[in-house]
Amino acid sequence: MKIINLFLKLLEKKYLLFFCYIFFLFISIFLFSYLMSVENRHIVDDFGNLNIFKVNNLFGRYIESILSLNIPKVEFVGIDFYFSMRPILPYFLIFIFEKISTNYYIILVIKNVPIGVLIFFIIKNYNENYNNFFIAVCLILIFYNPHNTHTMYDIGSEEAFLNYLMIFLFFFISGDYKYKSLFVGVTLSLIFFTKESMFILTSVIPVVYIFLEKKHNKYLPLILVIVSNLVWGSYHFAKENYFPIGPKGSAKNALNLSIVYHKDFNSTYPRVSPDIYYYKTVELIKKKGITDEKELMNILINQSLTFLKENPYEVIKGVFKKVYVITLSPFRDTRPRLEDSNPIRYSNFPNKIIFNLSLILLFINIFSKQRSFSKKKIDFYYLMIIMTYFVPYIIGFVYPRHCTAIYTLAHLYVFLNVIKFDKFNINKLIRKNS
Repeated sequence: MKIINLFLKLLEKKYLLFFCYIFFLFISIFLFSYLMSVENRHIVDDFGNLNIFKVNNLFGRYIESILSLNIPKVEFVGIDFYFSMRPILPYFLIFIFEKISTNYYIILVIKNVPIGVLIFFIIKNYNENYNNFFIAVCLILIFYNPHNTHTMYDIGSEEAFLNYLMIFLFFFISGDYKYKSLFVGVTLSLIFFTKESMFILTSVIPVVYIFLEKKHNKYLPLILVIVSNLVWGSYHFAKENYFPIGPKGSAKNALNLSIVYHKDFNSTYPRVSPDIYYYKTVELIKKKGITDEKELMNILINQSLTFLKENPYEVIKGVFKKVYVITLSPFRDTRPRLEDSNPIRYSNFPNKIIFNLSLILLFINIFSKQRSFSKKKIDFYYLMIIMTYFVPYIIGFVYPRHCTAIYTLAHLYVFLNVIKFDKFNINKLIRKNS
């Protein structure tokens, strides 16, 4: 107990926690950049500079097209895609690479330290009655898991920004901030411009917000999301005479459907990445003479719907496999070939244990007759975030990297429940002047 009291006293020293946290960010980012430099020689050269044209998940090609041709497009499966890549990640990298530094470590610092500082102050202002111990526990829950932190620190996938934004959203939407509606709306707009599969989440959460909040400006998040859709759609309508929105807002989503809705998917997923089936799309493009992404998207969506109608058992079986990956699978699950090894990712264990625990707590809270509707607000928000986040992955396919944002929120949700029910006398530790 003396050790705990000493720890609490140290935490309450002005700025100590903040500077320790900043020190942790710089050191952990350095370690991450070193490991990535060793493991991914194609991304970082011998002088520590980023090979920006080789960034993963098509972003390198997309950036190369912007910088070399001044055209925001990416060529894939023999087709040029113009409206299937959201701008947050690629344009951030372009700006830093051209205006500030090409050094990989510096790029990671510029990306992660400011966002990390923002997280600190968002948590600090979550509840004015909570002290630095509350902030410290939240930060530990966000950063302790290597896989979650790896995904946030990275620059090769949308989750590098999306995971941070989901943390922002969770705190903003469940806390009581002065400009809550503005913060929620801006965060949802940023999520919209980060990843195309988040269309459902960014469309549904603002509507839920209207029903659950009493603030006079509760319509602001919905207005900002609508404006974001109009800006994105209008830009591409002016460029390609097509307004991308909803299910037909991204040919990339249609491509993901095409590698899932066929008879071979369940025989290999989740042991092998569905990317091995892109050759089917290439063959389809050649067979039908498809020349643009709009035509390809329409054909692939109709093809997927036809398979769904004709093979409901296979589709349902695939859904159970995806749920297994989200809730139980301990494996890495991203092998490019069947003969490759598929080792256990040990960071999956705490992620999935806490996530499943959060689901149990969620349904206990929602169906509890002793809790008032106002006290269930955080439960309804958490439920809707989970549902709208995972729907695109249940329709398509999912791997642990895609789940890390929700796993992090699950840790925070469980911790807030521990506080709410005052388990382990936690309120004595987290409250100011206690």
